[in-house]
Amino acid sequence: MSDRSGHYLKIPFIWDPTCPSLLLETRLVFYPVQTDWLVESLALVLATSLDPADQTAVRERGAIKAAADLIALSAEHFEQLPEWWQVAQTQNGQLVGFTLCSLFAPALSVPREGTIFYLGVLPKFRGNGYGHQLLNQATRTLQQIGVGRIACDTAACNAPMIAAFRKAGYVEQAPWERPLR
Repeated sequence: MSDRSGHYLKIPFIWDPTCPSLLLETRLVFYPVQTDWLVESLALVLATSLDPADQTAVRERGAIKAAADLIALSAEHFEQLPEWWQVAQTQNGQLVGFTLCSLFAPALSVPREGTIFYLGVLPKFRGNGYGHQLLNQATRTLQQIGVGRIACDTAACNAPMIAAFRKAGYVEQAPWERPLR
């Protein structure tokens, strides 16, 4: 948490073309996500998230409303195409998580800058290394779009996501305070 009431610490991570190449892993298959599945799955992820802002949103509005609000927020502030939002499936057909890639508004960044708006492993599949595979896929998706830089962040208390960013070669930046709402 932060020293200031109503705030918490986020750790930014940056990827650019000077970062190490990603390993191609094939345990998961990715394809565009269906909106109805995404809202329900995002709600499950938010309800068990380590992120204090996610916890606050779920506590105040409920998981389904928090998920719908988060999706609406993305449409208001970022650009994305449906194929950039992907579901991850195991070789035996189990849906284990999702990646939501977006671009910052054109006026804000030239060359284009992307972000992994949200990435989530469904609770019952955590601890299997899927988070790292989701991060690699999201990074590859943004690379294929042609972004010059990927800017992401995670809560300072989210050790699994911090480890995934580090393992993928993202460059860690100084923490910053974010309001809970």
